[in-house]
Amino acid sequence: MGKYYIGMDAGGTGTTVLVSDGRKDLFLTKTEGLNCNSFPPERIAKSLREAADNLLENGYIPADCAGIGIGAAGNNNPAASALLRDCLRGCGFRCPVTICSDADAALYGAFGEEDGLLLISGTGSICLGQTHGGLERYRAGGFGHLIDDEGSAYAIGRDIAAAVVKAEDGRGPETALRNALFGHLGISDSSQLVGYVYDMGHTKKEIARLARLISLPENEGDRAVSQIIERAVAGLLEMVIAVYGKMKARCGRPELPLVLHGSVLCNNARIAESLTEALSVRLPSLRIAEARADAAHGAVGLARRDMETP
Repeated sequence: MGKYYIGMDAGGTGTTVLVSDGRKDLFLTKTEGLNCNSFPPERIAKSLREAADNLLENGYIPADCAGIGIGAAGNNNPAASALLRDCLRGCGFRCPVTICSDADAALYGAFGEEDGLLLISGTGSICLGQTHGGLERYRAGGFGHLIDDEGSAYAIGRDIAAAVVKAEDGRGPETALRNALFGHLGISDSSQLVGYVYDMGHTKKEIARLARLISLPENEGDRAVSQIIERAVAGLLEMVIAVYGKMKARCGRPELPLVLHGSVLCNNARIAESLTEALSVRLPSLRIAEARADAAHGAVGLARRDMETP
């Protein structure tokens, strides 16, 4: 088959595995997630073995792999990197391996080595930027759901639950979110809601899934929904302003592109439109742009860049 690169975009539940020769896509497959903070080592090893077996069945032998890039949440710590490298060696890969966060892979996919900002609002939230050929990096947010992740699906889900209990005890406006939330969860009162939220068996992703409730037609015009959207937009705007300010000061360019990414910004038109309007007022020289490529392609690009860097 000749030399090839592998780029892995590891999401919360699954991983996209892209094979490329550096110029064009050759093969695409899927495997389970690779977040070392969410899955035990045995599952990580199993996922990589399944991907390697699938590649081998399609003619891509490990000896021909020139480099591997992996972008996944939770994989920036040394122990996670060591685990992934060990698993890949166990699958027969001896090539260089570049390991980064899923956000870093998405940033490189969006801009390559050009200047730009990437705002992500999915389960979590973060804003990243780069200048000087990608060598200078900037960040705001992304510190986890317990202390950060404003404007994320998790934060919106949490705010929906908060709006319901506040409405019931008179601290907030009456809201149609109550029926939507209780119906979604299959519960009938706030005590059951508290039990659901604090049940250790329910993950942050399950809370994040509640975010879609603010987009239901029956909640259009609801005051509590409007407040939640305003809070989300304010949190996302704050991150962009922080990163843009650092980048402008370093590169001297007032006009920079911004790519919006993630389930909240792609699936909730009210939040995306409100944020875009706010940005046009606060940062008029910032322009909304389309990503050049996705995170799997970004992971391939990072693997190639690291191979070519002396």
